[in-house]
Amino acid sequence: MRVWAGGAIAFLLAVPALAVPMNTANPFNAKLLQLRLADRQGALGRAIVDDGQRCGRLTTSAYRGPYGNLGMWVARCKPGGDYAVFTGPDGSVQVRPCADLKGLKLPECGKID
Repeated sequence: MRVWAGGAIAFLLAVPALAVPMNTANPFNAKLLQLRLADRQGALGRAIVDDGQRCGRLTTSAYRGPYGNLGMWVARCKPGGDYAVFTGPDGSVQVRPCADLKGLKLPECGKID
């Protein structure tokens, strides 16, 4: 599990928000939901790389919904593959390859377009 440093959180707070309903149970994830697409892709791609995974270019991402108190995102990297990115309310981020989720008894990524 990675915890984003203060610089990443400052970036999220500085980026202009779109009109998206806030999820007060996970304010960090709510900030991700408010980012413009390019900024969100950059943040998710950086989280994947910071976790030691391979992500040449993040081509697609989607919010799958809450999982407990975490937000679940799916992302496709070329090269790199498909990943689930779980965001915690404290700014923590957990990245798992989609292929590993069933064995870990986590929700599966589903189709990533």
